[in-house]
Amino acid sequence: MQVPISVKQIVAFTKRDAISWASYKTAAVISIINILVAVLSWGIGASFVNKPVTIMYDTDYISFLFVSVAIGSMLMPLVQGVSQLNPWTLETIMMTGVNTSVFILGQIMWTYIFSLITFVPYVFIGIFFFHVNLNMNIIAVILSFIISAAILLGLAMISTGLRIVTKSTDPVTYVLNTLQSLFSGSVFPVIYLDVILFPGASLISWFLPQTWVYHLCRLSMLSNPSLLDPAFWLAIVAGAIFAVILFPFGYKIFTWGLNRSKKEGTLGWF
Repeated sequence: MQVPISVKQIVAFTKRDAISWASYKTAAVISIINILVAVLSWGIGASFVNKPVTIMYDTDYISFLFVSVAIGSMLMPLVQGVSQLNPWTLETIMMTGVNTSVFILGQIMWTYIFSLITFVPYVFIGIFFFHVNLNMNIIAVILSFIISAAILLGLAMISTGLRIVTKSTDPVTYVLNTLQSLFSGSVFPVIYLDVILFPGASLISWFLPQTWVYHLCRLSMLSNPSLLDPAFWLAIVAGAIFAVILFPFGYKIFTWGLNRSKKEGTLGWF
C-alpha cells in the first residue's frame, strides 16, 4: 500500500524541523535547561501560594495551574501552526504547490511533538514532587479538548485572516487577548473577580471563548464530572456553541482575507 504524498510531506516537514532543532546543539541544551527551570519555577511558585480552590473545582491551586500548563502544551501548538500562515509566508507556500492544510500540519507537527515531550517533566515533577492531584474523567477530557481545540483554531484563523489584510495585529484578537489576561481564569478562578473587582464581574468572563477552554479542561481534569450530571453537559453545550460558531466563522474570515489579498495583489506585502 502506497503512502499518500500528503503524509510524506507532513513527515518531511517534521523531520526537517527536528533536524534543524537538533543541529543547534547549544540552543537545544539551553532549551532543555529552560524547560527544567520553568518546571521547578512553576512548582515552587504554585506551592508557595498553594491554597484550596474549592468554589468551582474542589482542588488546590497547584493542580489548578497545572491544567493551564496542559492547555499550553497540548492545545496552543495547534494555534501556532495557523498563526504561521501570515503575509510573510503565505505567498511562498502557495508557490510551492503544497496544500495549505498539509503545510499547517507539517509546521505544527514537530512543535506539537516537542511540546508533548516537554510536558512529561511537568507531569512527573508535578505529581511526584509537588503533589498535583488530577481527578479526570477520560471521556470528559476528550470532549473538552476537542471543543477547546475548535475554539482556539477558530480564533487563530480569524486573527490570521485579518492580519493577511491589515499586515499588522488585528484589533479583534488584541481586544480578546487583553480581556483574556484578566477575565478568562487562566491563573485564578473567574468567580474571584466578584471579590477582587465588583459583584457580578465574573459574568463578563463567560462571554469570552477562552474562558470555556480553561473551564472545560479544568472541569474534566480536576473534578471527575459524572456523565450523568446535567451541569456537566450544560457546560459542554455552552462551550460547543462557541466552537460551532467560531470554527466555521474563522475559516470564512481566513479564506476572505486570503482571497482579498490575492485579488488586490498584496498577499506578499508586509
